[in-house]
Amino acid sequence: MKLNPKIYKQLTAEPFETQDVDGKIIEFHYMNDTPFLFQYASKGRFAVWTSDGQNYKVLIEKTYHEALRDFYQFDVNKIWLNFLERVGGISSKINRLFIIPTMFIYVVVATLAYFYFQELTLQILLGMIVLVVISNIFQSRLVNKKVKAENVAAQDKIRALIGTDKFDDLVKAQEEHYQAYFKFEEDPIVDESTQDALQDENQVIDSDEEGGKNGTESN
Repeated sequence: MKLNPKIYKQLTAEPFETQDVDGKIIEFHYMNDTPFLFQYASKGRFAVWTSDGQNYKVLIEKTYHEALRDFYQFDVNKIWLNFLERVGGISSKINRLFIIPTMFIYVVVATLAYFYFQELTLQILLGMIVLVVISNIFQSRLVNKKVKAENVAAQDKIRALIGTDKFDDLVKAQEEHYQAYFKFEEDPIVDESTQDALQDENQVIDSDEEGGKNGTESN
C-alpha cells in the first residue's frame, strides 16, 4: 500500500538508519534535514511513514526519535509493517466490494434513464449521486472499524514485546517531548500519529496522499 508517495520520492538523501524487515527496506530520515520540518512538526506530527508500495521511508524529527527510539526498533517495526500490510489488503478489498458494484449500478441506471426515462433523467442521476455518497460514507466507516481493530491488535503485540512498563514509559517520554518542543505549561496535545500506536486510538491511513506508524501516519 502506498503511503505519502510524493514525500517518499523526495527523500533521496542518505538515511541515518536502514532496516531490512522481511524483505521490506525501511529508511529513516531526519525531518530536520528536509523542507518538511515546519509543515509537520509545527502541527505536532513528528513522524511520518511513507511508502512506494514496496519499501518504506520514515520521516522523523530528531529529538522525537531520540526520545522514542525503542518504539522504532526492529521487532516493533516488524509488527507495524504487518499491520500496514494487513490494513492495505483490507482497504483494497472493501473498496473493490463497494466501488465496482456502485459504479456498475450507476452506469446501468443512467443508461436506462437516458433511453427510457428521459424526462426523469436529472432526478434519477441526482438520486444515484446520493446513493454513491451514502455508499462512500458506509464504506469509510467500515474501513475505519476494521483498521481500528487491527491497530488495537498491533498495539497489544507491541506491549507484549516491550512490556507494559516500557510502553508506559514511552507514552511519558512522548508527552515530555511535546512539552519541551512546544514549551507547554499544561498537558500537551498528543501527536495523532504516535498516539494511535502508543494509546488506544486509531489512525486512518491515507494511502494515496499525505497522511501516516505506529499510527497509520505513522508511529
